[in-house]
Amino acid sequence: MAYEKLTSRHLLAILVVLSLALLAVPAAAQETSPRQVQPGDTIEVGAEPIILDLVGLRDADSFNAITELRKYQDDNPAKSIQRVIGVAKDGYFTINVYTFKGHYGRYFPYSKSDGLLHENSIVFVHAPPPTATETVTEVTETPTETPTATETPEPEQAPLPGVIAIAALGICGLLAAARKQ
Repeated sequence: MAYEKLTSRHLLAILVVLSLALLAVPAAAQETSPRQVQPGDTIEVGAEPIILDLVGLRDADSFNAITELRKYQDDNPAKSIQRVIGVAKDGYFTINVYTFKGHYGRYFPYSKSDGLLHENSIVFVHAPPPTATETVTEVTETPTETPTATETPEPEQAPLPGVIAIAALGICGLLAAARKQ
């Protein structure tokens, strides 16, 4: 009786460790450092999401949060608004090409408390598609009289990802528990 409780506790502990490992890996795989944006910056936007920190665009006196990015006709705030992009959290704002839907250009930050911030505009441009670059290698001849020092680097074994190692331990634990029953 005590043995069965012990086995189920071990299985439960292994499952908890595996589930925690699986939850931690996707968070570690994502790049979570936002790019600091300053007034006048030009930001290239591609298909991959970019995380922006728009805190640098806030009004220096009041420091109220940015709530919208607005694009005006002819980049003139006195003219009509062409596009408005809502900003839920200006410290962690995610964008990509689908955010703009082809409407690139100068955007002005807007705060509900401060209104339009004319001097803090930023420019969004479409990122060029990745192209294959041709690399030219220059060949230099080494005289045969000069001995060349060759050093063999130590072979490095690629580390196993933590998820695979934890999953393997979990499977071994489950097999061991099943074999004892």
